[in-house]
Amino acid sequence: MNFRTKHYLRKSFSDYYQNSRLNLPLDFTRREWGFIFFDELPEVVMRRHKAFSSEGEVLEYLRGMVPAHAYHSAAYYEFPGAMTMKDKKWQGADLIFDLDADHLPGKAHSYKEMLDNVKAETEKLLDFILEDFGFSENNIKITFSGGRGYHIHVHDPKVLTLESAQRREIVDYLTGTGLKSENFFEPERRVVYETGKFKKTEIESSRRISSFDENMEGFGWGKRISLYLIHFLKEISTKNDADAVNEIEKLIKNYNLKHASINKFPEEIVNWVIKLKNENKKIGLQKIAAEVGFSEEMVRDILILNGFWDFRREANVKLRQIQKLSKKPNAMEMIEKGRIDFPDITYIFEAIINQAVQDSIVHLGAGHTDEPVTADIRRLIRMPSSLHGGSGMRVVPLTLADFKKFQPLSDAVVFGEKETKIEVIPPLKPQNSCIEMKGKSFTVKEGINNLPEYAAIYLMCRGAAEYA
Repeated sequence: MNFRTKHYLRKSFSDYYQNSRLNLPLDFTRREWGFIFFDELPEVVMRRHKAFSSEGEVLEYLRGMVPAHAYHSAAYYEFPGAMTMKDKKWQGADLIFDLDADHLPGKAHSYKEMLDNVKAETEKLLDFILEDFGFSENNIKITFSGGRGYHIHVHDPKVLTLESAQRREIVDYLTGTGLKSENFFEPERRVVYETGKFKKTEIESSRRISSFDENMEGFGWGKRISLYLIHFLKEISTKNDADAVNEIEKLIKNYNLKHASINKFPEEIVNWVIKLKNENKKIGLQKIAAEVGFSEEMVRDILILNGFWDFRREANVKLRQIQKLSKKPNAMEMIEKGRIDFPDITYIFEAIINQAVQDSIVHLGAGHTDEPVTADIRRLIRMPSSLHGGSGMRVVPLTLADFKKFQPLSDAVVFGEKETKIEVIPPLKPQNSCIEMKGKSFTVKEGINNLPEYAAIYLMCRGAAEYA
């Protein structure tokens, strides 16, 4: 980013800050502030340990200094401007969730698709926050980050003094860390009766989702699993057989791959099994097992892991059983009450539950070396209503009602239509070649391009173009 571009962007951001109403965070005088400035870009230098004592002081600073990025702490401090974290005297912190499109599974083909995906993920997180944790809507604030995702701020007094380890447990709950299908259930209970010379065993209580023992309607993950099972059974029974079999086959395959991968096999045995199967596609499991001296179960796992096992026949059989079950009102009623006791298709239900967990978890993007924002009680987060120096878009504060209808590529765009000349820098990355904003689409090429101001500023902030 050259001097002319920095000067142009700083002037554009200055106009925004001079003429816009800015939203300051709750208790802003007890928060630490941090800023990144245009002059130092592309190097990222965070100027932090800043504190303000009044709204006028904040506004004067933003309008005078014109940062490329503005942040405030999630934490509250006695002395927020102190130069060391120890001297700040931590007093508590909001519960913060940061959802970033880069952390989601699958690959988006455009910026718009990326933002659509992360919005759907945010909806899942909000459902957990409101339903499972029971936080009031009044204590929740949602913010579009101005870039690739959303931030959720929970201000409930009950969370303010939670330590990092406790916040990490919340992350584990949302991400399903350590969650296994067996964790959900209380096993069936049997009672043995004496009947003369003989003993008779009867089921006193069928297999049941444990959270329904404490609450007749269930709660938490248990209720989510129950609802997912009902939805799955109803939906699969309405599909044509070909699509339904494909779905069941994929379900069975994923379940078996997960369980087969537990075993580690000697490389020479694996190669031997694959060789036998390649030489004779019709060779049976029993014959292969006898040839290599391994159990049929182990050989089956090797075949599954290497793509040689055909699940089609099994999928057809299980689909018929599932379709039959889904037509029984009493069976659906059992599931609604948390009773999951269907011996003929027990492992299919476990496969559906595994899929339910994968579909329901929230992807917060924590890696092994990257502590998630939620657990970091001293993290800085973007200031709502500021501008994002990597996109030129507004960091938009939203209510729950606003969030549902929010369209970031229109509603977060603050700059105008004035034609602006830019020079696109080679090599042009595919994700920067097409811009979709304000309901319009622009294709750019390397070299000189004329674009509306908002699209030109977006590319300059991305580092893909210079002001011409």
